[in-house]
Amino acid sequence: MTLTVVGAGYVGLVTAAVFSELGNKVFCVDVDKSKIESLKKGKMPFFEPSLPEYIQRNVTAKRLFFTATYAKAIPQSQAVFICVGTPPKNDGEADLSYLFAAVEETAKNLSGYTLITIKSTVPIGFENELENTVKKYAKNNFEFAASPEFLREGTAIEDTLHPDRIVIGTTSKRAQKVLLELHAPIPGERIICDTRSAQLIKYASNALLATKVSFANAIAAICEKIGADVQKVMEGVGADKRIGRSFLYPGVGYGGSCLPKDVLAFIAIGKHFNYDFDLLRTVDAINFGQIENFVNKIKIALGARSSEGRSLKDKTLGVLGLAFKPNTDDMREAPSVKIINRLLDLGAEVKAYDPQAMASAKKLLPNVKYAKDLKGAIKMADAMVVITEWREFSEMDLKTVKKLLKKPIIIDGRNIIDKEKALSLGFKYYGVGR
Repeated sequence: MTLTVVGAGYVGLVTAAVFSELGNKVFCVDVDKSKIESLKKGKMPFFEPSLPEYIQRNVTAKRLFFTATYAKAIPQSQAVFICVGTPPKNDGEADLSYLFAAVEETAKNLSGYTLITIKSTVPIGFENELENTVKKYAKNNFEFAASPEFLREGTAIEDTLHPDRIVIGTTSKRAQKVLLELHAPIPGERIICDTRSAQLIKYASNALLATKVSFANAIAAICEKIGADVQKVMEGVGADKRIGRSFLYPGVGYGGSCLPKDVLAFIAIGKHFNYDFDLLRTVDAINFGQIENFVNKIKIALGARSSEGRSLKDKTLGVLGLAFKPNTDDMREAPSVKIINRLLDLGAEVKAYDPQAMASAKKLLPNVKYAKDLKGAIKMADAMVVITEWREFSEMDLKTVKKLLKKPIIIDGRNIIDKEKALSLGFKYYGVGR
């Protein structure tokens, strides 16, 4: 089948790579001409394991093509996947301007029956407006469907090739048949539903994951007050098969392009339909509060208990991890940005290192000193601060770390350092809920 994927971001590029890998002819369209030219040269706009190999293999095999022109791709395609961003506005509602622009340009270039499938995260209630936009410009038959994605940055290819479920939102038998055929080589439970239910599955899934993170952070706060170990508590809770261990990990809070945005959008959706989603308001408030909680932990570790002024003046902090999670260079809503800005406001000097995200971080955090490696970040620092759980940080030699630091202090925002080993070596260790 010949397909067009609109949008060359995380979702779009992974979708294009996987469907071309499965033998389809795929056009990937993006209005950013410089991005398209870079992709043609094999340069990725972001870091994602295995993606460059998939892209290059299918470009070479002439199954995957990049273009900035809708007219070159849409008329040849039997199906179009819309994968553009829906970023948050200041009030938390989703900005749908990119989505409507993509749907409009798609409609203007339809040729013959075409199935338009929305993979972008779209607030419930806009499907009629999207369909009316196509009707306004289309001269050919079309149908709409929703098929939300559930990929995770860092494991996006694997998540797309081996998903837990494939959600197909449409009441059209013909549209169902097309999407079932396209996804036939991919395992996973098939969930066939209406468009609104498909959209709600996406929001509800991310909202529940965010809730689990905030719940773990709330339990961590209680553990610190009563002297319990949150690691053991969450291990015991997660052993219950009805609950599961996934996302029950306390830390500096969730970030990235999905959870923060979708939680706020879901709250706005509830308001639109006269429902006060106070549960998610609390989830968001707990997540927001984790930043200041962690900064206070750093202040306490360094003996700077004052809540005012530049209480960390003359302190140097070696910060490990900038991306919002490991195996990506994505800095969107990364907790590191808020934490580091607070540390700078308090007068600290920050030396930072991240295996992939430093180029992106430099644009957001220009007043930070960047080290070429882990050792450079912590050398002669008053404390080591762990923000992102990269494997190389959890596997570092603590004896070497102690020799490099000015003071043997670790503030571990992800609980990835062996606490007992650190204490046995003479470190002062501060985790989350430990």
